[in-house]
Amino acid sequence: MSMSPRKLIATADLHYGLYAAGDLATDALARHVCGSDADVLVLAGDIGGPELDSASLCLELFAGFGGLRLLVPGNHDLWTSDGDSLDRYRVHLPHMACKFGFEILDGGPVVRGETAFIGNIGWYDYSFRNPELGFSTADYQRKSIPGVCSWNDGAFVHWDMTDEEFTRACASALCRHYRLVERKVGQVVAVLHHVPFVELLYGPAPLPHEFCRAYMGSSRLGRLLARCGKVRYVICGHRHGAAAHQTGPLKALVAGSDYETKRLVELDLATGAHAWVEFPPPP
Repeated sequence: MSMSPRKLIATADLHYGLYAAGDLATDALARHVCGSDADVLVLAGDIGGPELDSASLCLELFAGFGGLRLLVPGNHDLWTSDGDSLDRYRVHLPHMACKFGFEILDGGPVVRGETAFIGNIGWYDYSFRNPELGFSTADYQRKSIPGVCSWNDGAFVHWDMTDEEFTRACASALCRHYRLVERKVGQVVAVLHHVPFVELLYGPAPLPHEFCRAYMGSSRLGRLLARCGKVRYVICGHRHGAAAHQTGPLKALVAGSDYETKRLVELDLATGAHAWVEFPPPP
């Protein structure tokens, strides 16, 4: 059996190809990763922009990393103007991951020694919405409140299912993959793009951000992970700010990149010690 990994580096929300300043920060982050002694690299979604070529260019930046490379897609990675988002998720993104030496966790768990990695994109079911706003479920399903905010998944994610259905499917897959490795390893690391614990979200915010809480993730995912006794760490992205939350033996970390400043979190899988490293855009 292979050795258990000790050091993990995780980042998310690189959005490569979207903003020139952000791309320069990502370039610096990638150089840091490729020069590190980490055993595992995790990309927790929103790799590129709407064009698949941008995601390819991003993944290619990490060719010099010598350890295990893992990823899950983000909601932006499913955006398309005229295609099928499920085709992107099930066919195009896994093919791209393989081409650049990444294993995509949505397809199944990865085991190294006494550590298993599970995960997927996750999604949202409006369980994080702010009830004080008074908006209906139908409002959140439309993903737009005139004069308040629009959530762009409504315009660019195209598939024949509801958000609740896709969230249930992601939770079911996560549970199934955990059961496959539960008796084989000593600890499990879960990776999601969307946020599984409300405690990882931002504090009180202006109305548009309060509306968008509904699209940050799902409490269903958090409840599931908390019941999985060997899950010791959860890595996620999506929320553009670093955050940590401890619930029992489980430590959850948000990688924390935003559109211009990029961040990664370095995690010691044996001790739980962790720290963020920031890569601001050049002046």
